[in-house]
Amino acid sequence: MRTKKALRYDEQKTKEIDSAISKFSQPLMSNSKWIKLIEQIVDNADEIKKILFKKVQNDKIGELYLDNGSIFEFDYWQTGFEGNNSFNDWLEYREIEYLIFPKVIDSQTNQDLDRIFTLIKEVGEFYLELDENELKLVCYKI
Repeated sequence: MRTKKALRYDEQKTKEIDSAISKFSQPLMSNSKWIKLIEQIVDNADEIKKILFKKVQNDKIGELYLDNGSIFEFDYWQTGFEGNNSFNDWLEYREIEYLIFPKVIDSQTNQDLDRIFTLIKEVGEFYLELDENELKLVCYKI
């Protein structure tokens, strides 16, 4: 059973997300689309080494931690992630404004952005922006 404090926290978080989402004109992702995308990322974790994200509520950039050992109904759910991000908190799909796949991981490692672009397109139709430094998957349109 959840405590009243936990329920109030959940209600407040939902209000904050709803308020932040209201500034956008169009959502571009659904929970089922998220799950398909995550499954593709997990299946290709050897090629997709780093994923950053921005939440709709603020300007902080976090990192998602997905690898080939990530499991549906354990590491990610129908509606979000359980702590497998750099904020160490629950992360609902609907609160992610965009994902960034950076080209440079560190001084010795790069990601193949064209390959990641192709892998994402195999899943379905996504709003993607690609340049020489990063691939951005946009989840909301203003």
